[in-house]
Amino acid sequence: MSTIRFLRTFIAAAHGGSFAAAAEQVALTQAAVGQQMRALEAELKTTLFDKTGRSMMLTPAGHLLLPRAVDLLAQYDAMRRDIQDQQPIAGNLKLGSLITGMGLLSTTLAELKFLHPSLEVELRVQDQSKLMEDVISGELDAALVVERQWPDKPGLLWTQCYVETLTVIANSSIASADVTISSLFSAYPFIRFDRRTPTGAHIDKIMRGMHLVPQDFLELNSILSIVELVRKNVGFTMVPLLKNFDWENDPNLCVLHLPGRPVARRLGILESGRRSHITGVVRDELLEQLQRMRSGGRTASGFSS
Repeated sequence: MSTIRFLRTFIAAAHGGSFAAAAEQVALTQAAVGQQMRALEAELKTTLFDKTGRSMMLTPAGHLLLPRAVDLLAQYDAMRRDIQDQQPIAGNLKLGSLITGMGLLSTTLAELKFLHPSLEVELRVQDQSKLMEDVISGELDAALVVERQWPDKPGLLWTQCYVETLTVIANSSIASADVTISSLFSAYPFIRFDRRTPTGAHIDKIMRGMHLVPQDFLELNSILSIVELVRKNVGFTMVPLLKNFDWENDPNLCVLHLPGRPVARRLGILESGRRSHITGVVRDELLEQLQRMRSGGRTASGFSS
């Protein structure tokens, strides 16, 4: 179904006016959007976008494709819903998640349980390495994990769902929207995310690139524990802005985005391939849940997203 995915990306790029806007909408990197569009153009044997300088416009072929792509995807989505309605999802499913992904995944599973009452889900919270190991071995059917270099294993499927950008988070008693990040580093103790992890190592690289010298106080392997210490004004930190935790609206926290909002990590669903007919439904519901969050919609079960 790669063409269906490419058409979704094409519509996002056409409506957003750039590959960068499309990347934000469909949770891909800008490079991945460009790669998909080149593949779609090769398949259709035509050019869809006219890029001049920083501007991007649809070619006549692109204008012709856009309404047809929108109509085709609407028909495809309706067909998929009708088929799923005729084939209730049932049985036991073993899923895994990082603890930081639990908020989003639990909301998704609540929605799935509402739509498919006969579906029983066992949800395990584990660290990244254990989740990868258990999905690859088949112990887990799927897991919400951070992107890594996956082994070449038949049936293994990775789908990116969203990205988490790096932010500086401080207690609101010492920081506000107009404070400079460099002033925090020069004046207050810093709580690090574990540099032994890929995310922690990436954060350290970003700080060195910005010439920020922290006054190290603690180094922990739990983003949630770090932010709780920040809430208690023990220090400030630089960590990914986690989905579904609403830190930006916490009166005790001040969230400051880095220049350019660099990506800290990409998260998605890793499926073992053993029960793809069910894990595919979980994946699609998670992607739809993220889309509803972006548009401020509501779920079928009545949960606010």
